[in-house]
Amino acid sequence: MTITPTTPLKTEGQPNATRALEMPEGAQATLDDGIGFIALVDRMRSDAALKVVNAARISYQKQKDELSEDDRKLARFLWVHGHTSPYRHSFFTFHWKAPLFVFRQAFKYQVGSTWREYEAGGESISLEAFDVLFDTDKGCSWNEISGRYVKWAPEFYLPQRMRANPPHGNKQASVELPADFDHAGERAKMQAECEAAFRLYRERLERGVAKELARILLPQNVYTQAYWTVSLQGVIHFLGQRLKPDAQFEIRRYAEGVYALIAEELERVGLTRSLFDAGDLGG
Repeated sequence: MTITPTTPLKTEGQPNATRALEMPEGAQATLDDGIGFIALVDRMRSDAALKVVNAARISYQKQKDELSEDDRKLARFLWVHGHTSPYRHSFFTFHWKAPLFVFRQAFKYQVGSTWREYEAGGESISLEAFDVLFDTDKGCSWNEISGRYVKWAPEFYLPQRMRANPPHGNKQASVELPADFDHAGERAKMQAECEAAFRLYRERLERGVAKELARILLPQNVYTQAYWTVSLQGVIHFLGQRLKPDAQFEIRRYAEGVYALIAEELERVGLTRSLFDAGDLGG
């Protein structure tokens, strides 16, 4: 499916700076702007739910070949009561395209993980060139496109509706500003600011400044992309926190996408959406 951004920025003199985004097959659109998405790149071949219960039963030198309803109950019991190590044996790889500020929240989820930027001898290469391999520690891994080597595209997340922090209560919470607030006008100002920043970035590159320095003026709502390889335990921990109603709207949309992509696996271990919505699974 080809998606064209709904609010393209000016790109005079940059014929290759913007192009229609080829969204991966089966990807979940996230921020309703035709840009952000999350896709499932790879999953373990073996049954993740069956692996959970067999990993738990290895203590008794037992193993099963098919998953039963009792196994689902066992898997759910293990997670709810904090016996999460059996969930570390299955892995998933997700492809994110998200604003920088969303990644800064997502990168917190690095249980047993490592972080590396993806670099390839100074050449700009396609995401398809990523090796879907586990790190030597068999943990999770984030690999992001490197702004030191690849020119940023003028793609920025611009919220349709503005929010405010409430005067009392949870300082991290935000609520939508009232209808009489000039949402469209504020959004237009944000877009103009992004266009100005990208123009300065491009001009700095044209003056010969290195990409790694020219990029430092770009705002946090610029889009970037990364691969996230994570255990089933790590996914559930992420969803348990970021599907909550008080999670920031933007990262909650990515959590919704992750959930939709592996909902079947989660239900097979007895973790239904109602449990996540009730906030019973997050740390």
